[in-house]
Amino acid sequence: MKNLLCTIAIACAVIACGPAPKTDETKTPGSPLDKAEMAVMAVHDETMPQIETMLKLKKQVNARIMKLDSLAGTPAEKIRADEEQAQGRLIVRHLTEADSLMMSWMSGYKGDTLKKLPEADALRYLDGQQKKVDDVKSKINQSIQQANAYLRQ
Repeated sequence: MKNLLCTIAIACAVIACGPAPKTDETKTPGSPLDKAEMAVMAVHDETMPQIETMLKLKKQVNARIMKLDSLAGTPAEKIRADEEQAQGRLIVRHLTEADSLMMSWMSGYKGDTLKKLPEADALRYLDGQQKKVDDVKSKINQSIQQANAYLRQ
């Protein structure tokens, strides 16, 4: 039940953060502030669709962990299965943490208040946000790579 609620919440977030509709009002970078904001949002827009991939991988890794749990064999095979399960649980944790980082970044991002700040303060804020969203992207990519490697074993 908990997984179902989590999946629904993440699906809603993915839908809410989908691509912006194409209109004539789409910003073209003019000021340094607009360029910085667009750079931050470009990383978000590139990374957000990977949340769905992470959910699928998490489900696949969990299924493999469960399958390993049901295997019987020699003591050596059981040790190997236990090690593989531990590795899988670590990967699931990394996927969960990366997803949580994205959700946390999105809830903490205050793009609507940028226009109320002096430009220098807004640029400093966006610089910090760029570093945070780049870190989120890196962690998401790493966790996806780890999960794919684990599933290829």
